[in-house]
Amino acid sequence: MDLATLAVDVVIALWITAVIVAVARAWQSRMPRLAPLAPEAQGRYRQAWENVMARFISAPRESVRQADSLVTSVLRDRGHPLDYERLPRQMIEARRKTIDGEERGQTEPLRQALLAYRAVFEQALGGRGREKAPDRRREMA
Repeated sequence: MDLATLAVDVVIALWITAVIVAVARAWQSRMPRLAPLAPEAQGRYRQAWENVMARFISAPRESVRQADSLVTSVLRDRGHPLDYERLPRQMIEARRKTIDGEERGQTEPLRQALLAYRAVFEQALGGRGREKAPDRRREMA
């Protein structure tokens, strides 16, 4: 076997190894199948979320911390992995904005964090809690 053939064989072996590692990582990071929540649990979570939102005006920092805790509880109850790498992207962003708002003493980053938590919360519960507004467009004859 000459040197060129050996080099080609090594490159092919490395390529196959890289493909196997990529497939294994993709398999590990796939979205988990979440267990459904009972309607009573959904109702409790929605009520708790309303309390978090109502408290934001008077105590934004505590409200955002409660939002993080509540969203974490919903994810845990549904069986979502809670390791940092597998958290929803919006939740990671919300945590970053929370830290930013607390360090600067500003409310706007905390408001944005709460909105991000709300998006994760709604997605984790399986959709919007409010009825969709009726479509008021008129049909053309």
